[in-house]
Amino acid sequence: MFNPLPSCVTFCSFLITASTSLLLSMPTIVNAEPVSNNATQEIPKDTIIATWQPTTTTLFTISDAEKLLTASRFLSASGNKRQQVTQFVNRLRSSQVELNYEQRQRLVILEARLMQGVHKFDDALQHLSTIDNTHSGAAQLLLADINIQRGQGDKAKQHCEQLMGKTSFLLAFGCVLNADFSIAPSEDVYNKLQKFERYSSLTNAESINEAEYLWYRETLASMALALDKPKLAIEHLSEFTLSTLPVSALITWADAHYAAGHYDTITTGLGQEVSNISRLDDALLLRWVKAQKALNLDDTKEMRLLSKRMQIRAWREDTSHAAQVASYYLDVDYQPQLALKFARLNWEYAQTKHDEHLLKRAENALSAMDA
Repeated sequence: MFNPLPSCVTFCSFLITASTSLLLSMPTIVNAEPVSNNATQEIPKDTIIATWQPTTTTLFTISDAEKLLTASRFLSASGNKRQQVTQFVNRLRSSQVELNYEQRQRLVILEARLMQGVHKFDDALQHLSTIDNTHSGAAQLLLADINIQRGQGDKAKQHCEQLMGKTSFLLAFGCVLNADFSIAPSEDVYNKLQKFERYSSLTNAESINEAEYLWYRETLASMALALDKPKLAIEHLSEFTLSTLPVSALITWADAHYAAGHYDTITTGLGQEVSNISRLDDALLLRWVKAQKALNLDDTKEMRLLSKRMQIRAWREDTSHAAQVASYYLDVDYQPQLALKFARLNWEYAQTKHDEHLLKRAENALSAMDA
């Protein structure tokens, strides 16, 4: 049984600087017309979905902004780091500061990452076309990921093939296999990536790049889960503590344990690691609540918070969180009509195997209800 990968999460890891820091996209709120249904009500557009304590992080350079955006994808992140990066970019553009060639390249890539995070894939691609991206490993990785999210694995693979000599062989090789897997998930692709560790420096602790190794393990786990092998997925991530995993890997971790029936592991693990649920990523909160529901828990603070968030996002027709809204109305608060509405909205922007599977689930659920 095919268990697809989460859209805009699993393949959103890239190399952005020479130090190989990993890049992860993070959806934010997009407002639109209200939804007319019995599950939503008119909600002020300034309603707060997530809260955080003010932070004192000051961004002086593009490197600072790149690092902050990457840091925003871990549980330890505090404050609206993504918004800080957006404000930095706007200030830099408006100040008309003279940037050298490398700085202009990195700024455009940073802006494209922000666009990708709110599913503005076409805008991100157009923005990247304004620079000579053929010699940039970071740009090629970003282009590959955006095309994977748009369901265009063949185009993604072309960008991956451009990485040879621009990044490590692991990232270039892994990118190609990611693209192949997005086109047609198979054990053959998974096995090829798994064998890489045996024949590479990944087995040498002295030469290992920690960020790349984490990316490698997360990718293996995601593939294993998509092939309905949750125990293998868990094994691939077992050597890392939850606090060291980015949200994308934590989602894979939670999905694998859910598929294996380890509901207590999810609730206990997240309960110990999450200090403030008010700023927890929707995708993780959704999985926490699903595990609670499987344990027959009722009216928890996590359930109440997720319900409020989903109502607000549904009323706003939040495109960047449409997949989470659709999943919520399929797996938590069963309303197939709403689920289909948001699965279709999500499909307009993201077209991975996961998004296709989500859409079919919603269509089948509504058909069953009508029948």
